[in-house]
Amino acid sequence: MAKERYEGTLGGLYRRNEIFLILSTVIFLSSLLIGYALAGFLEQLMGVALNNMKRQISQGELKLTTLSIFMNNFKVAIILYGGGVVFGVVTAFFLIFNGLFIGYAAAQFHLGDFLIYTIPHGVFEIVGIIIAGAAGFRLANGVLDLVKGLRHIQMDISLKNQLVYLWEVNLDEFKDSLLLFVIALFLIFIGAVVEANITVAWGTYIKSIV
Repeated sequence: MAKERYEGTLGGLYRRNEIFLILSTVIFLSSLLIGYALAGFLEQLMGVALNNMKRQISQGELKLTTLSIFMNNFKVAIILYGGGVVFGVVTAFFLIFNGLFIGYAAAQFHLGDFLIYTIPHGVFEIVGIIIAGAAGFRLANGVLDLVKGLRHIQMDISLKNQLVYLWEVNLDEFKDSLLLFVIALFLIFIGAVVEANITVAWGTYIKSIV
């Protein structure tokens, strides 16, 4: 019974948020492909971001440890989710920027090497980023519905009761957005564990046998 309820919860969560998950996936992956294909045109913008990341690594601000990697990606997830408050504009922008950056970064290395050293943790991190983006869009939808409701506030009825009603009507949207965000953080944490403890050894092993 517990397993059925668990599967039903995840299935329902997906069905209710399918459009936001698809939107986030399309925005991120299309940006990634554009970043790779047009890396030369993005040099001035993305080169600065890549050099800044290299500087953080060289100065020890970003370390190859689970906590350091997780906290770095946690900041990305927070912006993607919190960006939903401003109707998803920040969420969309940050999905595009991160997709372009990863695509650009991939173009700076031999593609095979990049994939070997990225896939083990990238699978979790990229899916986590996409779900965090979907959480941001779901939050944006909830905020939009709340704003629409506020436009119909009637002054001859208890303001408190109307606000409570609006909150209760839209509460499920906010719950869904938060649940998606928690799932995204879980995947990002797994990705950080893999990147800090497995990726390098995996990449070195694969390179030695191919």
